[in-house]
Amino acid sequence: MRRRLVRHIVAMHHYLPILLQIAIVYLVALVSPGPNFFMITQLSLAGRRGLGAASALGVGTASTIWASLAMLGFATVLQRIDWLYNGIRIAGAVYLVWFGFKLLRSSAKRGDAATAVVETPSASDRGAYFRAWRSGLLTCLTNPKSCAFWTSVFATMFPAHPPTWFYGVALAMIATMSASWYSSVALMFATERTQRGYRRLRRPIDGLCGAVLVGLGAKLAAES
Repeated sequence: MRRRLVRHIVAMHHYLPILLQIAIVYLVALVSPGPNFFMITQLSLAGRRGLGAASALGVGTASTIWASLAMLGFATVLQRIDWLYNGIRIAGAVYLVWFGFKLLRSSAKRGDAATAVVETPSASDRGAYFRAWRSGLLTCLTNPKSCAFWTSVFATMFPAHPPTWFYGVALAMIATMSASWYSSVALMFATERTQRGYRRLRRPIDGLCGAVLVGLGAKLAAES
C-alpha cells in the first residue's frame, strides 16, 4: 500500500510540470482576443449578465470537446480529411459573418429597439440562455483553429502513455480555465456601469464588434 502511494506521488510530481506547461500555453491563447471574446463581450453588453455567462459555458463546452478529440486522435484525422476540415471552416466563417452583419444592421438603427440582436430575457426565459450557450458553443466548435491548436499542443506536450487520471485532470483543467476566463469577461462587461456606457455608445460598439466578427469570418474563409 505504501509503495503504491509512493508511486502515485512520484507520478504526480512527474506529470504536474507538463500540466502546468499546457495551462500556460492555453492561458496565452485564452487572453488573446478572437471570435469567442467578441461574441461573449457583445452578448454581455447587450443582455443580462447571465447571457454572457451562458455563452462562456458554451465556449468552455466546445473547448473541452476539441481537447477530447485531440486526445483521442480524431482531431489529427479531421485535419487530414480536407473536405470535412474545410466544411467546418466555411461553416464557422459563415456563422461569424452572419452574426457580425446582425450587429452592423443593429448599429445602423436608432433607438433602444435596435438592441434586439440579443434579447434581454425575463427571469423565466430559459430559451434565451440556451441560445446564448449555443452561440458560444457554435462560435468555438466551428473554428478549426481550435482543432489545430489542441492537436499541436498534445502532439508536442502530451507525454507518451500517461496514466488514466492525467487525461481527466487535463480535461478538467481546460474546461475550468475556459469557463473561468470567459465568465470573468462576461461579468466585467455586464456591470451596471458598463451597461450604462453601452447604452450611450451602443451604435459604435455594435458596429465595431460587428465589423470585427465579419473580418474574422472573412479571414477564416480565406485561409487554406
